[in-house]
Formats: sequence, structure tokens, C-alpha cells
Amino acid sequence: MDFISIREYFYKFYSALLLILLVPIVAFISLYLQPSRSQSDFERAPDTFVFFSATIIFLWTMMFILFNKKIKSLRNRQGLRSKLEKYFKLTIVRYIILSAAGMMLAVAFYFLRNDFFTICFVMHLVITILLWPTSPKVCRDLRLRGDEREMVYYKKDSL
Repeated sequence: MDFISIREYFYKFYSALLLILLVPIVAFISLYLQPSRSQSDFERAPDTFVFFSATIIFLWTMMFILFNKKIKSLRNRQGLRSKLEKYFKLTIVRYIILSAAGMMLAVAFYFLRNDFFTICFVMHLVITILLWPTSPKVCRDLRLRGDEREMVYYKKDSL
């Protein structure tokens, strides 16, 4: 990703993440507004419920393991620009996996019409917001110190 300043970096970063998150939100809203189907369509509901639940748990677990594993090697890179570019790519992958989990919740709700998946989708969005990469969180994740921390934390262009 090309960026001239830290402010531009966060502007592009947030724009990309919001576009990724918009897909499951729009999908869930459109599927939520679909008319309800008859109860006879849900003969295999227990198996389907277990499948969707296991898939969503797998995606969340994979996301946390992947992010925590890759962030350790990212911290050792030299140069702030290199760290921020790799962090951008890693976080994009993280949010694509979160988006896939959100889409699975939307599809599960559509097939099962169970309000459990609505509650899970809202909780999914809350946790996704808590994982949002603010400048203090980027500093913590990358364990930035000194001038690098001050530049990212306060979004400065130079010291």
C-alpha cells in the first residue's frame, strides 16, 4: 500500500476495512428482510445448526491463531513503513476471515430462521468493532516504542 503520511495510511486502512465489513452487513440485512419460509423446509435443522456453528467457531479460531502467529514475526521487521504495510495486509486477511464468518451467520440465519444467529451476528459485530485497529491498538500490536510509537499514536508526519 502506498501512503505518504500516517493519516493517509489510516484513512486508506479504515476505508478498506469498512468495505470488507459492509458485505456481510448488507447480506444479513437483505436476508433478514426476506419473507419467512414454511417450517417443513427445515427437516435437517439440527445437523445444519451444528454445521454452521462449527464453521463459525472454526473461522474465529483460525483468525485468532493466524493473527497472533503472524504478528510475532511482524514485530521484528526493520522500519516503520515496512511494519505498517505488513500490518495492513495481516489485518485485511483478519477482516476477510471475519467477513466470511459474518456471511456464514447470515446464511445460517437464512436457512434456519433461528434468532440465535441474529444475536450471534450482533455479538460478531461488537467483537469486530473491539478488534478495530485504532492507532493505540496498532502501537500495542506492533509493540512500537519511542519515535515510531509517537508518530503512529498521534498520527504525526514527522517529529
